[in-house]
Amino acid sequence: MASILAALLSIFLVFFYFGWRIRAVLHTIRRVWRAEGLGDKLDAAARHFPNDPVEEAVRQAGSAFPAQRTLTRRTFRTAPGTLVLIVFAIAMLVGISFVRPDLAPNSEVFPGVGTETVVWIKLGLVGFAVYSLIYHLNTTVTIDGDELVTRGPLFQRHYFDLTKLTKISLRHHGAYVLRFSDGKTARILKYVTGHDEMVRAFESALAANQERTCRSFPKSKRSAEG
Repeated sequence: MASILAALLSIFLVFFYFGWRIRAVLHTIRRVWRAEGLGDKLDAAARHFPNDPVEEAVRQAGSAFPAQRTLTRRTFRTAPGTLVLIVFAIAMLVGISFVRPDLAPNSEVFPGVGTETVVWIKLGLVGFAVYSLIYHLNTTVTIDGDELVTRGPLFQRHYFDLTKLTKISLRHHGAYVLRFSDGKTARILKYVTGHDEMVRAFESALAANQERTCRSFPKSKRSAEG
């Protein structure tokens, strides 16, 4: 009798697990279908795979530190936890690529690839990691009144008018996407010092813009009608 109950319980758990996974897949498909742009669809698909909570906690370390203030200007920099993770990744890449290559033999990691090609691949990965560290050390988000200034991948400055902010969304990989009425889009790292203060500034600007839009709507309607 006990063996029959155990078998039935096992079957129930198997069906429950597969039902739960199918439900999750269908929910992801529905979320991707409802998303508007390509970026939103990719983000909706990525949300099917949850972030590692430990890595997320490390990335956020230091985000409670205050932003740098200069008169009306507030400057937000990459959180120390994110920088530590990047340094750790560089050390790991260098270690398993050149210091202790026996930990990840080329024949297993890159089967059928020539030795010279493997070296270039490893150098490229290390180079990209070093670039990522330099970028995050130098990148800043600045809010000065209604002006938002960010840095692009080539360290160029991008300027945005917060009075034109229309939408704020958070990507699964840890970046805020800000959309503006003039067609511009800002992508801002979530893991920055003064994070809560930065988000409050964005939300306040968005709320003020929405309030102005609601106040002006009846006037525009009356002028259109008559």
